[in-house]
Amino acid sequence: MPVSDLTTPRDRYATRIVRPGDTLYMLAWEAGLDYRLLAEWNKLSEPFHMKVGLRIRLTPLAGSKLEKDREVRATSPPLPQKTFEENSYSPEEEVSAKIDSNLQIRDWLWPANGEIIQKFTGKNGKNGIDIAGRIGDPIRASASGVVVYAGSGLRGYGKLLIVQHDEVFLSAYAHNHRLLVKEGNLIDRGQAIAEMGDTDAESPRVHFEIRRDGKPVDPLAYLPSQ
Repeated sequence: MPVSDLTTPRDRYATRIVRPGDTLYMLAWEAGLDYRLLAEWNKLSEPFHMKVGLRIRLTPLAGSKLEKDREVRATSPPLPQKTFEENSYSPEEEVSAKIDSNLQIRDWLWPANGEIIQKFTGKNGKNGIDIAGRIGDPIRASASGVVVYAGSGLRGYGKLLIVQHDEVFLSAYAHNHRLLVKEGNLIDRGQAIAEMGDTDAESPRVHFEIRRDGKPVDPLAYLPSQ
C-alpha cells in the first residue's frame, strides 16, 4: 500500500479538527506545510499544545511574516546552520531546533540497508523512498535531532516516527514494526530508533522522507552514494 498523498494543495478555507493523539508536527506533515507557518496561522506558541476539537486552519493569514521570510530565503544564500544543544529539550519546553553548520549532505545516513523499491517523484504519494528489508531490521536516525511524532495517526504510514533536525529539516520513518523511541527523545545520528515492519505496507520496508520547510525533497539528493 503506497503512502497516502496528503500534501496536495488545500482550498483557501480548509481547516482541520484536532483529534486525540494529533500534534502540530503531525498535522503539518499531513498537510505538507511548515510547522512554523501552521503555528503562526493559528497563533500557537511553544510547546504547541492543542486541545481536542480545536479547529486548525491550513491556509495563511494575510501578511504572514514567516511566509514572507520564506520567500526572501528562497532567493537568498543558505543560512548558516547550528546544532541541537545536548539535553536541551523537554516536552514542556521549546524544541531546541537550532540549525547545524556541520549538517551537510555527506552527514546524512541511510536509515536502513536494502534495495530501493520506490523512488521519490513528489507525486501520487511518492514523497520519499522505500527501502526493502526484513521485519525486525534496525532503522537508524539519518541525522541527530528530537522525536516530534511517534504513532500511527497518519493514514498510509503505519507506525511512524518524525524527527526534527533543525529549523529547516525534518525526516520520517514509516511502516515500522516497533518504535524504540518516544516523542521528546533526543536521538543521535545512527541511533536505532525503530524496527522495520510492514504496517500499512505490502511488504517489510521503511518509507523514508526528508522535508525542507515542510515540503518533500528527494532523499537521494542528501544521502551519500551507496
